[in-house]
Amino acid sequence: MLDLLKFAVILSVTIFLLTRKWDLGLILLLDTGLAAILFSYPFLSLVRSIFRGLTAKDTWNLAGAVFLVLLLAELMRRTHAMERMVASLQVVVPDSRVVLALMPTMIGLMPMLGGAMFSAPMVNEIGTRLDLTPSRKTYINYWFRHSMEYVFPLYSSLLMVSALLGVSVYAFVRASWPLTIAAMLGGVVWGLAGIRQEKHEANGQNKRAAWRALLGSTWPMLLVITVVVVLQFNMLISLAVISALFAIVKRIGPDQWRDVLARSLPVQTFSSIFGVMIFKQVLQDVGAVEQIPQALGTLGLPPLIVAFVVPMLVGLVTGTAPAAMALSLPLVAPLLTGLPIEAMASGVWMFVGCFSGIMLSPMHLCLALTHNYFGASWGALYKALLPSVSVIIATAVAIVLLR
Repeated sequence: MLDLLKFAVILSVTIFLLTRKWDLGLILLLDTGLAAILFSYPFLSLVRSIFRGLTAKDTWNLAGAVFLVLLLAELMRRTHAMERMVASLQVVVPDSRVVLALMPTMIGLMPMLGGAMFSAPMVNEIGTRLDLTPSRKTYINYWFRHSMEYVFPLYSSLLMVSALLGVSVYAFVRASWPLTIAAMLGGVVWGLAGIRQEKHEANGQNKRAAWRALLGSTWPMLLVITVVVVLQFNMLISLAVISALFAIVKRIGPDQWRDVLARSLPVQTFSSIFGVMIFKQVLQDVGAVEQIPQALGTLGLPPLIVAFVVPMLVGLVTGTAPAAMALSLPLVAPLLTGLPIEAMASGVWMFVGCFSGIMLSPMHLCLALTHNYFGASWGALYKALLPSVSVIIATAVAIVLLR
């Protein structure tokens, strides 16, 4: 029970400071020190853990990917490719509300670090014209960005849960597909409902021209998807080469690069990245996560509840899908052995517990980065996120009961 209180203290401090508009990177640094104190972690060990988190390959891969995504997005914005993309997409799909949901959903099919930042400028372009609040734009970009993560087989979260369960990812998707339907419905209700309808009429000729303009403006993104997702080339190298190629084609001169680079290196974004990775490393090193099942076991909770709550807590605290699943699922999967629940349904149950925590976690970098980009209110954002996640959980309950 004491260990649960320690996690509650860390989360409470985080939420309190976020409501006071503190920088997330600074909050995570304080959380790291607080975790070390609460779990009696020696100072020298803490320093070593911070160094490991700061110098880890994953940390720099993430920072590099986010920088290159922001760089390409800034180059596309500066050359008005983003404007042409939005304008042409609105001719192809006349209803702006559909376009708002479609852009982050399409980018969501590109399972790459920092992908939410690709669609953010486009959502901002249309959302500003429709007079949407920063929180509404943040929710739409964030929620629809992850709506396909329950079924798209290239996501690391699906690959990991299927590997941990020892099943094919496609077999898992056959059980999890209702979750994406629920996510879409939640996004419509809490994201798109109430937005005024704005249609752009176009005849057949204009629509054909719009398709050509759409392909002409989106080729860098299509090339990224092709080489990273389909051909599985190195993401950092691919992004760097494509950004350089785009700059050459659009003739970005040396005098423009200083401003381009400055706009691609927002301090808050990168303080959040390094803060999350250091905090996650310290939690792993102190063995905090392994103590959660034991603490919940002392409360006498049913195994089904423990198998959901543990991954959810780990997801809330870490905010990263691979780490949360790797740390929590092996701990709770044995609890469901022997229960009258189909194995695939129990896998969906644990997966939703973990992913719900991740989607609600302020440590989730997609949420933190998008929040920073739009300057959203945390309170207004969670008023939409909480009921949306509740719909996903209710769907998971239905899957368990029906299977």
